[in-house]
Amino acid sequence: MTVSHDERQALADLLLSLGPDAPTLCEGWTTRDMAVHLVLREYRPDAMAGMFLPPLGGHLDTLTRRYRERDYAELVELYRAGPPVWNPMRLGDRFINLGENVVHHEDVRRGGGEWSPRDLPRHMRDTLWAAVRQIARGLIRGSGVAVTLVRTDGAGESVTVGKGTPGVTVTGEACELLLWIYGRIKDCDVTVEGDEDAVRRISL
Repeated sequence: MTVSHDERQALADLLLSLGPDAPTLCEGWTTRDMAVHLVLREYRPDAMAGMFLPPLGGHLDTLTRRYRERDYAELVELYRAGPPVWNPMRLGDRFINLGENVVHHEDVRRGGGEWSPRDLPRHMRDTLWAAVRQIARGLIRGSGVAVTLVRTDGAGESVTVGKGTPGVTVTGEACELLLWIYGRIKDCDVTVEGDEDAVRRISL
């Protein structure tokens, strides 16, 4: 089993235990909305294109309304089963869906406002750090700020992404850094240091 698979199962269990009306960190989304998003992403890529292509937004809205009417437990179990066999995501689940599964798991864990970082096993922390190093390049590089991510739950590893002066340093455990680069800036346990304007620019 992979970290992505384990996070998928843990998130599915949590969604079922909380029911369809619990809050999440995603503004305006309940756990039902989260379940719909997760299923559409893997089962209806035609709909998810609407997230990035405005002309297809209506199609996404239509399918979202349709899927919200489905049985909540059925939606969760569809997500738990993973992408269908025809979706290339299934073969690359450990890489393609790792960030999505971990971050949305934390969106649901922390949605109620009371949370604490999980005590994760070393192999998972190492896997998440590898994801941080890879994903940060795509999400931070164009910010015009050099961001140094410093991991506190390893051997002091760090990575600098982007270019710009002055730079910003973000320090925390691998999972918290992953949440930070995915935009959960107010709901993760990291320390951000650097020029005030540079910090503001990467925190928008």
